[in-house]
Amino acid sequence: MGGVVTILLGPILPILIARWSLSDERAGIFFTLQFLGNLLGVAILGVLLSSRGYRTTLAVGYFLIAAGVAGLALGIETIAMPSTAVFGVGLGLALSASNLWVTEISPKRRAAALSILNVAWGAGAIACPPLVFFAQKAHRLELLLFCVTGFAGIVAFCLAGMDIEPPAQKGEEPGRVAPEIGKRTALALSGLFFLYVGVESSVGGWGAAFAKRVGGPAGSPWELAPMFFWAGLVAGRIVASAVLHRVSERAFLVGGLLLAAASNAALLSVTGFRAAMVCLVVAGSGLACVYPLLVAWMVGYFGGRARHKSNLLFALGCLGGATMPWLVGFISTHTASLRAGLLAPLAACLIMLGLQFLLRKPGGDSVSVQ
Repeated sequence: MGGVVTILLGPILPILIARWSLSDERAGIFFTLQFLGNLLGVAILGVLLSSRGYRTTLAVGYFLIAAGVAGLALGIETIAMPSTAVFGVGLGLALSASNLWVTEISPKRRAAALSILNVAWGAGAIACPPLVFFAQKAHRLELLLFCVTGFAGIVAFCLAGMDIEPPAQKGEEPGRVAPEIGKRTALALSGLFFLYVGVESSVGGWGAAFAKRVGGPAGSPWELAPMFFWAGLVAGRIVASAVLHRVSERAFLVGGLLLAAASNAALLSVTGFRAAMVCLVVAGSGLACVYPLLVAWMVGYFGGRARHKSNLLFALGCLGGATMPWLVGFISTHTASLRAGLLAPLAACLIMLGLQFLLRKPGGDSVSVQ
């Protein structure tokens, strides 16, 4: 469910652009609203977790997702924009809480466990574009959105009645308190969270619009373009969950970023639909391991303080998602070229390659969270 709603704007964006005659710059505001909503969700995450625990936090998150998607389903631009922010708040609560919950119940293999969680999230992301494709062909997009609303409401109701608190939160033993990390490491980790979410949301979010414009056979299913990106992401996370205990996490991260940068660069020159889809698959594969590793390393740094310290890093990720997709649309509008706009995520990949070398443990060793 979280995967479906997170990437929902990507496959429906060309539909909204055509329906409301939006410029790319104005269309990019939808991404900004979603991730500003995420930011608000992250801002209240710590308070909700401390006072109400995971059960209430997740239930509230999915209730807000249901409410926001219901507003989007009404098909009115002035309602759709604030509704996007509402389901963004829900995603900020639900997804961030889910990642923290997994790190607490799987402390010995955080990165691998997070990869498995994100594979489940990715299954929803892969399913979303085909659902939009068939709903649009049948002129039933609003019905699809109301179905998503209903399912999110059911999830919220079920979570409200479940006991999912990790044992450590029931009073047995407080979490580990890690030493303070250095400023260089903190700044590098902050930059990586900001840039990663920006890149993922830019490439995945603008994939359908790019595929529609890149040319190719008449009737090319451009609505399915995001599916290729998220399929690459999920495939990469399946591989990561299987081999992370055998391969250096640093090497895995560097290799992934190099692959993502190369595929983004290739995307700038492709002229056919099929070539664009190959680039999107490879880009997703390269980015696959980055977020699970960043979250695992964050918890490794902060230990028992992760619930509170994570708010800032998750918030920076939301800011990246709020700004970079909009920046892609802004550049595209003012250069009349979406290819030029996609230079932004390419530059971000290259900056991430540099930042990851600044990550160090408090004692100065390279990061390795197994």
